[in-house]
Amino acid sequence: MGAGLAGVATAWYLVKHGHQVVIIDREREVAAASSGANTGIIAASRAFPWSAEMRSALRLEPELWLWGIQHLFLKSGGSYRRVLDAKVRLARYSQQVMRELAAEAGFPLHDGVLYLYREADALDHAWERAAVMRERGFALEKLDAAGVARHEPAIDTARLAGALHAPGDQAGDAALVCRTLAGRLRALGVEFQLENEIVAIEGVGPRVRDVLTRRGPLAADAFVCALGVMGRKLREQLGTHVPVYPVKGFSATVPVVRAGGALRRAAIDESRGVAFAPLDGQLRITGGARFSGYGMEHRPADFAPLYDSAKQLFPGALDYARAQVRACLRPMTPETTPRFGTGRYQNLWFNIGLGHMGFALAAGAARITADLVGGHAPAIDLEGLRIRRH
Repeated sequence: MGAGLAGVATAWYLVKHGHQVVIIDREREVAAASSGANTGIIAASRAFPWSAEMRSALRLEPELWLWGIQHLFLKSGGSYRRVLDAKVRLARYSQQVMRELAAEAGFPLHDGVLYLYREADALDHAWERAAVMRERGFALEKLDAAGVARHEPAIDTARLAGALHAPGDQAGDAALVCRTLAGRLRALGVEFQLENEIVAIEGVGPRVRDVLTRRGPLAADAFVCALGVMGRKLREQLGTHVPVYPVKGFSATVPVVRAGGALRRAAIDESRGVAFAPLDGQLRITGGARFSGYGMEHRPADFAPLYDSAKQLFPGALDYARAQVRACLRPMTPETTPRFGTGRYQNLWFNIGLGHMGFALAAGAARITADLVGGHAPAIDLEGLRIRRH
């Protein structure tokens, strides 16, 4: 259930295990939701617990308040350390699996990500904070503005104090990855039922019998919930608590028009919370973290902070009049880590809540899920990453 990164990658590993697979999604094509609009950065070295700014979340919505209260527990030392350990464990594993998947399936990834800072104090603090990642084996180097210019001539460094460079982090086109895998899966006999919305889960005792779709019921031996943002009615039928809430972000894909203005690698303006990645003559720009429910609406003002950052870092390089823009909903758990395993139903597995690091976690999450469905022990400890049963 789901034809985004989580669903398509899980299907890939299920097929490799010998399963016959059907993929269901309500959209017209694969990677049509969050997987089609993200920056595509595999920021494994930045697998810190994400701390949301909840001031934007003052909505009279019980679901959000419950999510927010759970999220606040991350600020305590013990909870933070547990989430950090789980997130780093998964990010490192997924980074390795994604490299193997890219080589096998034949899609490109670009090495190296720059994390940019405008203030010297912020750069120093980021370097100190990154010590925990360096201790865990991630390669990181601290650059001054001149070092940033040497690594990436397209960036105007006049406003920068420097950057952290993670040579082992990568970036790619998440939608291209999904569609490449989908093409290979179709050739292997996988059936894609697109434009077919799931409306209900039919359970009998401890097992799911079938899922009811707009085209009728679909029976199977096993089901994988790899959906992103789900409606409340469907979540209530899944047999366990699904603690996923949408965090809205904004994405713009802008043509590069100045010679020498194209980035060679991905970068994040950490001072502004705006990410950039090159996409074949275009620049993907993403940012924003808004708690505003399930709507996909957006306004020109939502993209102004993204464009402001880009205009300062890449002056005269982009044609904003031809930008393709959209909002996307990141499916986030309160701990900002995904959930795996089964709940009440023995044959319904979860691969949910990939959130703001979806591309970085997708390959490992998919392989873990396929292993669990097939009765194999996952390659990493799932402490802190399992679905919570009622």
